[in-house]
Amino acid sequence: MALIARPARPVQAPVDAVEAFISKGGSVPAETSTEKPVKAPQHPLKFPPGDLFNRLERAREVSAVKLPRNTWILQAIAEKLERDSR
Repeated sequence: MALIARPARPVQAPVDAVEAFISKGGSVPAETSTEKPVKAPQHPLKFPPGDLFNRLERAREVSAVKLPRNTWILQAIAEKLERDSR
């Protein structure tokens, strides 16, 4: 079994150098604008009380391709707009 000497410890920086580095600090962050970024308004879809939501879910379940609810609703709106514009 080969024996090797213990590795030398790295030389530690003097305490004064560490304190000088810490005291140096950094720059102050740039001031940010207090204005909030403009976003497009988002309105959550809320169903009125009644059977409308259940009817929608049943219609989604029987479709050949399972679509997310939002996609299904957008597709229905597009179809209605196309039908009404003729």
